[in-house]
Amino acid sequence: MIQRLRSHLPFLFYLGLTIVIAVPAMSNQNNLLFWVFGVLVAGLTLSIVIPFWMLRGLEIRRLDPQHGAVGEPLNVRYVVKNRKWLVPVFNLHLEDQPLDHPRSWQKLMKPARAWIMHIGPGDSVHGDAVYWPKRRGEARFCQVRVRTSFPFGLVKRTITVAQDQHTLIFPRLFELRRGLLSSLTPIGLLGMRVSQHTGSGDDYYGLREYRPGDSLRRIAWKRTAQIGELVCIEHANPSPPKIRVVLDLTTPTDQLQSSRAEGLSGKQLEEMAISLAASIVHAAHESGYEVGLSLPGTGVAQIAMRHSKWHVNKIMAALASIDLGAQRIVSTGPTLLDAERAGLVVISPARVTPMTSREDVLYFTGLHLKTLAVGALGWETVTYASLPAYESVMNGEGEEAA
Repeated sequence: MIQRLRSHLPFLFYLGLTIVIAVPAMSNQNNLLFWVFGVLVAGLTLSIVIPFWMLRGLEIRRLDPQHGAVGEPLNVRYVVKNRKWLVPVFNLHLEDQPLDHPRSWQKLMKPARAWIMHIGPGDSVHGDAVYWPKRRGEARFCQVRVRTSFPFGLVKRTITVAQDQHTLIFPRLFELRRGLLSSLTPIGLLGMRVSQHTGSGDDYYGLREYRPGDSLRRIAWKRTAQIGELVCIEHANPSPPKIRVVLDLTTPTDQLQSSRAEGLSGKQLEEMAISLAASIVHAAHESGYEVGLSLPGTGVAQIAMRHSKWHVNKIMAALASIDLGAQRIVSTGPTLLDAERAGLVVISPARVTPMTSREDVLYFTGLHLKTLAVGALGWETVTYASLPAYESVMNGEGEEAA
Protein backbone atom coordinates (compact mmCIF):
# COMPACT_ATOMS: atom_id res chain seq x y z
CA MET A 1 0.00 0.00 0.00
CA ILE A 2 1.65 3.23 -1.23
CA GLN A 3 0.50 6.65 -0.01
CA ARG A 4 1.18 9.69 -2.20
CA LEU A 5 0.54 13.41 -2.08
CA ARG A 6 -0.82 15.02 -5.24
CA SER A 7 -1.27 18.73 -5.95
CA HIS A 8 -3.82 20.29 -8.28
CA LEU A 9 -5.00 23.74 -9.37
CA PRO A 10 -6.65 24.87 -6.07
CA PHE A 11 -3.43 24.02 -4.22
CA LEU A 12 -1.38 26.17 -6.62
CA PHE A 13 -3.73 29.12 -6.18
CA TYR A 14 -3.65 28.69 -2.41
CA LEU A 15 0.14 28.48 -2.38
CA GLY A 16 0.39 31.58 -4.55
CA LEU A 17 -1.94 33.48 -2.22
CA THR A 18 0.16 32.41 0.77
CA ILE A 19 3.32 33.75 -0.87
CA VAL A 20 1.58 37.00 -1.80
CA ILE A 21 0.56 37.50 1.84
CA ALA A 22 3.94 36.40 3.20
CA VAL A 23 6.02 38.95 1.24
CA PRO A 24 4.33 42.16 2.56
CA ALA A 25 3.97 40.60 6.02
CA MET A 26 7.73 40.08 6.22
CA SER A 27 8.61 43.46 4.73
CA ASN A 28 6.09 45.66 6.59
CA GLN A 29 5.96 43.69 9.86
CA ASN A 30 2.18 44.11 9.89
CA ASN A 31 0.45 42.09 12.63
CA LEU A 32 -2.77 41.65 10.64
CA LEU A 33 -0.86 40.27 7.67
CA PHE A 34 1.02 37.94 10.01
CA TRP A 35 -2.29 36.64 11.37
CA VAL A 36 -3.60 36.05 7.83
CA PHE A 37 -0.35 34.36 6.85
CA GLY A 38 -0.52 32.12 9.92
CA VAL A 39 -4.09 31.08 9.12
CA LEU A 40 -3.09 30.20 5.56
CA VAL A 41 -0.13 28.13 6.73
CA ALA A 42 -2.31 26.38 9.31
CA GLY A 43 -4.91 25.53 6.65
CA LEU A 44 -2.18 24.15 4.37
CA THR A 45 -0.72 22.10 7.23
CA LEU A 46 -4.11 20.64 8.13
CA SER A 47 -4.73 19.78 4.45
CA ILE A 48 -1.54 17.71 4.45
CA VAL A 49 -1.63 16.12 7.91
CA ILE A 50 -5.33 15.20 8.27
CA PRO A 51 -5.58 13.10 5.04
CA PHE A 52 -2.33 11.37 6.00
CA TRP A 53 -3.78 10.19 9.31
CA MET A 54 -7.15 9.33 7.77
CA LEU A 55 -5.71 7.04 5.10
CA ARG A 56 -3.49 5.19 7.54
CA GLY A 57 -5.01 1.98 8.87
CA LEU A 58 -7.52 1.54 6.03
CA GLU A 59 -8.27 -1.93 4.69
CA ILE A 60 -9.54 -1.81 1.09
CA ARG A 61 -10.95 -4.84 -0.68
CA ARG A 62 -12.80 -5.23 -3.97
CA LEU A 63 -15.53 -7.85 -3.85
CA ASP A 64 -15.64 -10.42 -6.61
CA PRO A 65 -17.56 -8.67 -9.43
CA GLN A 66 -20.33 -10.62 -11.10
CA HIS A 67 -20.43 -11.01 -14.86
CA GLY A 68 -21.59 -8.05 -16.91
CA ALA A 69 -23.22 -7.60 -20.30
CA VAL A 70 -22.90 -5.02 -23.02
CA GLY A 71 -25.57 -2.39 -22.52
CA GLU A 72 -26.20 -3.37 -18.88
CA PRO A 73 -24.68 -1.70 -15.80
CA LEU A 74 -21.95 -3.64 -14.01
CA ASN A 75 -21.85 -2.97 -10.27
CA VAL A 76 -18.38 -3.28 -8.70
CA ARG A 77 -18.43 -3.08 -4.91
CA TYR A 78 -15.57 -2.07 -2.62
CA VAL A 79 -15.31 -2.68 1.13
CA VAL A 80 -13.34 -0.16 3.18
CA LYS A 81 -12.66 -0.88 6.86
CA ASN A 82 -11.34 1.79 9.18
CA ARG A 83 -9.11 -0.05 11.65
CA LYS A 84 -8.43 3.11 13.67
CA TRP A 85 -10.39 3.49 16.91
CA LEU A 86 -10.19 7.28 17.23
CA VAL A 87 -9.88 8.91 13.80
CA PRO A 88 -12.89 8.83 11.39
CA VAL A 89 -12.56 8.98 7.62
CA PHE A 90 -14.35 11.40 5.29
CA ASN A 91 -14.83 11.89 1.54
CA LEU A 92 -13.21 8.83 -0.03
CA HIS A 93 -13.15 8.29 -3.81
CA LEU A 94 -12.33 4.76 -5.02
CA GLU A 95 -11.48 3.82 -8.59
CA ASP A 96 -9.59 1.10 -10.45
CA GLN A 97 -6.40 2.11 -12.20
CA PRO A 98 -6.03 1.48 -15.95
CA LEU A 99 -3.59 -1.20 -17.04
CA ASP A 100 -1.42 -1.51 -20.09
CA HIS A 101 -2.93 -4.88 -20.93
CA PRO A 102 -5.13 -5.97 -23.87
CA ARG A 103 -7.71 -7.38 -21.43
CA SER A 104 -7.70 -4.44 -19.05
CA TRP A 105 -11.10 -3.18 -17.94
CA GLN A 106 -10.72 0.22 -19.64
CA LYS A 107 -10.63 -1.60 -23.03
CA LEU A 108 -14.16 -2.87 -22.37
CA MET A 109 -15.87 -0.37 -20.06
CA LYS A 110 -16.21 3.31 -19.40
CA PRO A 111 -14.45 4.58 -16.23
CA ALA A 112 -16.40 4.81 -12.99
CA ARG A 113 -15.70 5.53 -9.35
CA ALA A 114 -17.25 4.91 -5.95
CA TRP A 115 -17.72 7.53 -3.23
CA ILE A 116 -17.92 7.06 0.52
CA MET A 117 -18.90 10.04 2.64
CA HIS A 118 -17.97 8.85 6.12
CA ILE A 119 -16.46 5.84 7.89
CA GLY A 120 -16.54 5.82 11.65
CA PRO A 121 -13.73 4.40 13.82
CA GLY A 122 -13.72 0.62 13.56
CA ASP A 123 -16.54 0.60 10.96
CA SER A 124 -16.77 -1.01 7.51
CA VAL A 125 -18.59 0.69 4.64
CA HIS A 126 -19.42 -0.46 1.12
CA GLY A 127 -18.98 1.75 -1.93
CA ASP A 128 -20.36 0.93 -5.38
CA ALA A 129 -18.94 1.92 -8.76
CA VAL A 130 -21.28 1.45 -11.74
CA TYR A 131 -19.46 0.59 -14.97
CA TRP A 132 -21.05 0.54 -18.42
CA PRO A 133 -19.50 -2.18 -20.61
CA LYS A 134 -19.14 -1.18 -24.26
CA ARG A 135 -17.82 -4.47 -25.67
CA ARG A 136 -17.64 -8.13 -24.71
CA GLY A 137 -14.58 -9.95 -23.39
CA GLU A 138 -12.59 -10.57 -20.23
CA ALA A 139 -12.10 -7.50 -18.02
CA ARG A 140 -9.13 -7.56 -15.66
CA PHE A 141 -8.79 -5.43 -12.54
CA CYS A 142 -5.48 -4.95 -10.79
CA GLN A 143 -5.07 -1.84 -8.62
CA VAL A 144 -7.57 0.14 -6.55
CA ARG A 145 -6.74 3.78 -5.86
CA VAL A 146 -8.34 5.56 -2.90
CA ARG A 147 -8.26 9.37 -2.90
CA THR A 148 -9.36 12.06 -0.47
CA SER A 149 -9.02 15.85 -0.40
CA PHE A 150 -10.58 16.38 3.02
CA PRO A 151 -10.94 18.87 4.69
CA PHE A 152 -10.43 21.87 2.38
CA GLY A 153 -9.90 20.27 -1.03
CA LEU A 154 -6.43 21.76 -1.42
CA VAL A 155 -4.33 18.60 -1.51
CA LYS A 156 -5.18 15.16 -2.86
CA ARG A 157 -3.69 12.27 -0.94
CA THR A 158 -3.99 8.80 -2.46
CA ILE A 159 -3.17 5.21 -1.60
CA THR A 160 -2.98 2.34 -4.09
CA VAL A 161 -3.85 -1.26 -3.24
CA ALA A 162 -2.98 -4.18 -5.54
CA GLN A 163 -5.74 -6.78 -5.99
CA ASP A 164 -5.95 -8.87 -9.16
CA GLN A 165 -9.41 -9.97 -10.29
CA HIS A 166 -11.25 -10.52 -13.54
CA THR A 167 -14.79 -10.81 -14.80
CA LEU A 168 -16.51 -11.57 -18.10
CA ILE A 169 -18.59 -9.19 -20.17
CA PHE A 170 -21.29 -11.06 -22.07
CA PRO A 171 -22.23 -10.09 -25.66
CA ARG A 172 -24.99 -7.62 -26.39
CA LEU A 173 -28.43 -9.26 -26.54
CA PHE A 174 -31.21 -8.41 -28.99
CA GLU A 175 -34.90 -9.15 -28.90
CA LEU A 176 -35.73 -11.53 -31.76
CA ARG A 177 -38.74 -11.34 -34.01
CA ARG A 178 -41.86 -13.17 -32.96
CA GLY A 179 -42.13 -16.71 -34.31
CA LEU A 180 -38.41 -17.13 -34.97
CA LEU A 181 -37.92 -19.85 -32.35
CA SER A 182 -40.87 -21.89 -33.59
CA SER A 183 -39.35 -21.89 -37.06
CA LEU A 184 -36.02 -23.07 -35.64
CA THR A 185 -37.59 -26.08 -33.86
CA PRO A 186 -40.29 -27.65 -36.08
CA ILE A 187 -43.12 -29.64 -34.51
CA GLY A 188 -42.49 -33.37 -34.42
CA LEU A 189 -39.46 -35.30 -33.32
CA LEU A 190 -37.60 -32.05 -32.71
CA GLY A 191 -40.44 -30.33 -30.86
CA MET A 192 -42.13 -31.07 -27.54
CA ARG A 193 -42.04 -34.78 -26.85
CA VAL A 194 -42.48 -37.22 -23.97
CA SER A 195 -39.43 -38.23 -21.97
CA GLN A 196 -38.68 -41.68 -20.60
CA HIS A 197 -39.08 -40.50 -16.99
CA THR A 198 -42.06 -40.06 -14.74
CA GLY A 199 -43.14 -36.56 -13.87
CA SER A 200 -45.99 -34.11 -13.62
CA GLY A 201 -46.99 -33.98 -17.27
CA ASP A 202 -50.31 -34.83 -18.88
CA ASP A 203 -49.19 -37.82 -20.99
CA TYR A 204 -49.78 -41.39 -19.86
CA TYR A 205 -46.69 -43.29 -18.66
CA GLY A 206 -47.96 -46.40 -16.85
CA LEU A 207 -49.56 -47.86 -13.74
CA ARG A 208 -48.15 -48.46 -10.27
CA GLU A 209 -49.34 -49.50 -6.84
CA TYR A 210 -51.08 -47.00 -4.62
CA ARG A 211 -48.85 -45.16 -2.13
CA PRO A 212 -50.03 -43.35 0.99
CA GLY A 213 -50.55 -39.71 0.15
CA ASP A 214 -51.52 -40.22 -3.52
CA SER A 215 -54.48 -38.19 -4.72
CA LEU A 216 -57.73 -40.02 -5.34
CA ARG A 217 -57.86 -38.43 -8.79
CA ARG A 218 -54.84 -40.49 -9.85
CA ILE A 219 -56.42 -43.86 -9.00
CA ALA A 220 -57.25 -46.04 -12.01
CA TRP A 221 -60.68 -47.25 -10.84
CA LYS A 222 -61.32 -49.72 -13.67
CA ARG A 223 -58.01 -51.50 -13.14
CA THR A 224 -58.52 -51.35 -9.38
CA ALA A 225 -61.91 -53.06 -9.76
CA GLN A 226 -60.39 -55.80 -11.92
CA ILE A 227 -57.54 -56.79 -9.62
CA GLY A 228 -59.02 -55.73 -6.30
CA GLU A 229 -56.08 -53.48 -5.31
CA LEU A 230 -55.59 -49.76 -5.55
CA VAL A 231 -53.61 -48.80 -8.66
CA CYS A 232 -52.52 -45.27 -9.62
CA ILE A 233 -51.90 -43.75 -13.01
CA GLU A 234 -48.39 -42.38 -13.52
CA HIS A 235 -47.78 -39.53 -15.94
CA ALA A 236 -44.71 -38.91 -18.05
CA ASN A 237 -42.43 -35.94 -17.66
CA PRO A 238 -42.58 -33.73 -20.77
CA SER A 239 -39.30 -33.04 -22.52
CA PRO A 240 -38.92 -29.45 -23.76
CA PRO A 241 -37.87 -28.71 -27.33
CA LYS A 242 -34.15 -28.60 -27.94
CA ILE A 243 -32.01 -26.37 -30.09
CA ARG A 244 -28.30 -26.29 -30.81
CA VAL A 245 -26.57 -23.14 -31.97
CA VAL A 246 -23.40 -23.59 -34.03
CA LEU A 247 -21.23 -20.50 -34.36
CA ASP A 248 -18.83 -21.23 -37.21
CA LEU A 249 -15.56 -19.34 -36.67
CA THR A 250 -13.27 -21.60 -38.67
CA THR A 251 -12.48 -18.85 -41.20
CA PRO A 252 -9.88 -16.33 -39.91
CA THR A 253 -10.92 -12.72 -39.66
CA ASP A 254 -8.59 -11.49 -42.41
CA GLN A 255 -10.02 -14.04 -44.84
CA LEU A 256 -13.65 -13.04 -44.40
CA GLN A 257 -15.41 -11.20 -47.18
CA SER A 258 -16.42 -7.93 -45.57
CA SER A 259 -19.68 -6.28 -46.53
CA ARG A 260 -18.68 -3.16 -48.41
CA ALA A 261 -22.29 -2.16 -49.00
CA GLU A 262 -22.92 -2.08 -45.25
CA GLY A 263 -19.53 -0.59 -44.41
CA LEU A 264 -18.60 -3.49 -42.12
CA SER A 265 -15.25 -5.17 -41.65
CA GLY A 266 -14.64 -8.86 -41.00
CA LYS A 267 -14.24 -8.32 -37.27
CA GLN A 268 -17.51 -6.41 -37.09
CA LEU A 269 -19.31 -9.25 -38.88
CA GLU A 270 -17.88 -11.72 -36.37
CA GLU A 271 -19.08 -9.60 -33.44
CA MET A 272 -22.56 -9.38 -34.97
CA ALA A 273 -22.58 -13.17 -35.43
CA ILE A 274 -21.62 -13.63 -31.77
CA SER A 275 -24.42 -11.27 -30.68
CA LEU A 276 -26.91 -13.15 -32.87
CA ALA A 277 -25.88 -16.49 -31.35
CA ALA A 278 -26.16 -15.08 -27.82
CA SER A 279 -29.59 -13.60 -28.60
CA ILE A 280 -30.91 -16.93 -29.90
CA VAL A 281 -29.59 -18.75 -26.82
CA HIS A 282 -31.17 -16.17 -24.51
CA ALA A 283 -34.54 -16.23 -26.28
CA ALA A 284 -34.61 -20.05 -26.34
CA HIS A 285 -33.86 -20.25 -22.64
CA GLU A 286 -36.58 -17.72 -21.79
CA SER A 287 -39.06 -19.81 -23.83
CA GLY A 288 -38.23 -23.03 -21.96
CA TYR A 289 -35.96 -24.64 -24.56
CA GLU A 290 -32.94 -26.78 -23.85
CA VAL A 291 -29.99 -25.05 -25.51
CA GLY A 292 -26.55 -26.25 -26.60
CA LEU A 293 -23.62 -24.48 -28.24
CA SER A 294 -20.83 -25.48 -30.58
CA LEU A 295 -17.91 -23.23 -31.49
CA PRO A 296 -15.96 -24.82 -34.34
CA GLY A 297 -12.70 -23.06 -35.01
CA THR A 298 -12.07 -21.94 -31.43
CA GLY A 299 -11.03 -25.21 -29.79
CA VAL A 300 -13.83 -24.90 -27.19
CA ALA A 301 -15.50 -28.19 -26.32
CA GLN A 302 -19.09 -28.71 -27.41
CA ILE A 303 -21.58 -27.64 -24.73
CA ALA A 304 -24.41 -30.12 -24.15
CA MET A 305 -28.09 -29.13 -24.22
CA ARG A 306 -29.55 -28.21 -20.85
CA HIS A 307 -32.10 -25.82 -19.43
CA SER A 308 -30.97 -23.82 -16.41
CA LYS A 309 -29.75 -20.35 -15.58
CA TRP A 310 -26.33 -21.70 -14.73
CA HIS A 311 -26.14 -23.46 -18.10
CA VAL A 312 -27.03 -20.28 -20.02
CA ASN A 313 -24.38 -18.36 -18.10
CA LYS A 314 -21.89 -21.04 -19.10
CA ILE A 315 -22.79 -20.55 -22.76
CA MET A 316 -22.60 -16.77 -22.47
CA ALA A 317 -19.21 -17.08 -20.78
CA ALA A 318 -17.97 -19.19 -23.68
CA LEU A 319 -19.16 -16.55 -26.17
CA ALA A 320 -17.62 -13.75 -24.10
CA SER A 321 -14.25 -15.53 -23.95
CA ILE A 322 -13.87 -15.92 -27.71
CA ASP A 323 -10.57 -14.40 -28.84
CA LEU A 324 -10.95 -13.38 -32.46
CA GLY A 325 -7.22 -12.76 -32.73
CA ALA A 326 -6.28 -16.35 -31.84
CA GLN A 327 -5.39 -18.99 -34.38
CA ARG A 328 -8.40 -20.85 -35.74
CA ILE A 329 -8.57 -24.61 -35.20
CA VAL A 330 -10.17 -26.85 -37.80
CA SER A 331 -11.52 -30.04 -36.23
CA THR A 332 -11.32 -33.25 -38.25
CA GLY A 333 -12.92 -35.55 -35.67
CA PRO A 334 -16.43 -37.03 -35.86
CA THR A 335 -19.41 -34.84 -35.05
CA LEU A 336 -22.70 -35.85 -33.45
CA LEU A 337 -24.74 -32.95 -34.74
CA ASP A 338 -26.52 -35.07 -37.36
CA ALA A 339 -27.68 -37.60 -34.76
CA GLU A 340 -29.04 -35.09 -32.23
CA ARG A 341 -32.80 -34.85 -31.87
CA ALA A 342 -32.80 -31.05 -31.83
CA GLY A 343 -33.21 -28.05 -34.04
CA LEU A 344 -29.93 -26.93 -35.55
CA VAL A 345 -28.93 -23.34 -36.31
CA VAL A 346 -25.61 -22.54 -37.97
CA ILE A 347 -24.37 -18.95 -37.79
CA SER A 348 -21.42 -17.75 -39.86
CA PRO A 349 -19.90 -14.25 -39.88
CA ALA A 350 -20.02 -13.88 -43.67
CA ARG A 351 -20.37 -16.66 -46.23
CA VAL A 352 -22.40 -19.72 -45.22
CA THR A 353 -20.69 -23.08 -45.51
CA PRO A 354 -22.92 -26.18 -45.08
CA MET A 355 -21.63 -28.24 -42.17
CA THR A 356 -23.98 -31.22 -42.00
CA SER A 357 -26.09 -33.40 -44.25
CA ARG A 358 -29.34 -32.56 -42.50
CA GLU A 359 -31.95 -30.80 -44.58
CA ASP A 360 -33.64 -28.97 -41.70
CA VAL A 361 -30.62 -26.85 -40.77
CA LEU A 362 -31.11 -23.08 -40.80
CA TYR A 363 -28.15 -20.93 -41.79
CA PHE A 364 -27.61 -17.30 -40.80
CA THR A 365 -24.85 -14.75 -41.17
CA GLY A 366 -23.88 -11.81 -39.03
CA LEU A 367 -25.82 -9.45 -41.31
CA HIS A 368 -29.06 -11.29 -40.45
CA LEU A 369 -28.90 -9.63 -37.04
CA LYS A 370 -30.58 -6.55 -38.50
CA THR A 371 -33.48 -8.50 -39.99
CA LEU A 372 -34.02 -11.05 -37.21
CA ALA A 373 -33.87 -8.64 -34.26
CA VAL A 374 -36.52 -6.16 -33.18
CA GLY A 375 -34.42 -4.08 -30.81
CA ALA A 376 -31.61 -4.24 -28.31
CA LEU A 377 -32.13 -5.59 -24.81
CA GLY A 378 -30.70 -3.61 -21.95
CA TRP A 379 -30.62 -0.07 -20.65
CA GLU A 380 -28.92 1.50 -23.67
CA THR A 381 -30.91 2.13 -26.84
CA VAL A 382 -29.22 1.04 -30.06
CA THR A 383 -30.85 1.78 -33.41
CA TYR A 384 -30.04 -0.28 -36.44
CA ALA A 385 -29.08 2.79 -38.41
CA SER A 386 -26.18 3.26 -36.00
CA LEU A 387 -25.40 -0.43 -35.49
CA PRO A 388 -22.31 -0.58 -37.77
CA ALA A 389 -20.86 2.48 -36.06
CA TYR A 390 -21.70 1.00 -32.66
CA GLU A 391 -19.99 -2.26 -33.53
CA SER A 392 -16.88 -0.35 -34.59
CA VAL A 393 -16.77 1.26 -31.17
CA MET A 394 -17.17 -2.16 -29.54
CA ASN A 395 -14.13 -3.40 -31.42
CA GLY A 396 -12.04 -0.39 -30.51
CA GLU A 397 -11.85 0.91 -34.07
CA GLY A 398 -12.60 4.48 -33.07
CA GLU A 399 -14.97 6.35 -30.78
CA GLU A 400 -15.60 8.95 -33.45
CA ALA A 401 -17.65 6.55 -35.55
CA ALA A 402 -20.44 6.51 -32.98
